[in-house]
Amino acid sequence: MKLELANKILLNERYSRLIKQLEELEKDRIFCGHDMEHFINVARITVMLCSKNNIEADTDVIYSAALLHDIGRVEEYINGVSHDKAGAEIAGEILEEVGCPIDKKAEIVKLILSHRRSDNEKSTLEAVFYTADKKSRLCFCCKAQDICNWSEDKKNNKVEI
Repeated sequence: MKLELANKILLNERYSRLIKQLEELEKDRIFCGHDMEHFINVARITVMLCSKNNIEADTDVIYSAALLHDIGRVEEYINGVSHDKAGAEIAGEILEEVGCPIDKKAEIVKLILSHRRSDNEKSTLEAVFYTADKKSRLCFCCKAQDICNWSEDKKNNKVEI
């Protein structure tokens, strides 16, 4: 399976710069990080949930959205802008730079804008992307588990899909 768009994003200079900046901004963060491991886990879990729920989706779109969904955190940390909104804008610009087709760009931006909302229609790609973002967290082995502000019902205290 080719992930042409996702790989173009990985090679994009602006994306690489923002990832390094995000890494620097989170270097002392004790809670869940927003790094490449998280992005890839979100993508993989989304693909599995789509399969489990018979949701047809473009895997390249899923991986591209996962790579970009938290890129707005840089703006959030520096300027206080909500990271989903900032991320959608930044992602749109990066997607244009890498020659993303308009229809795929719209789908990716929609996923980024909805990845923090639990009110998505349950059988949609947006709903499983939201779920995958939350399920990607390994709360059961987190060193900051005792001081995490996530409610107990939101924490992933066991392995599941």
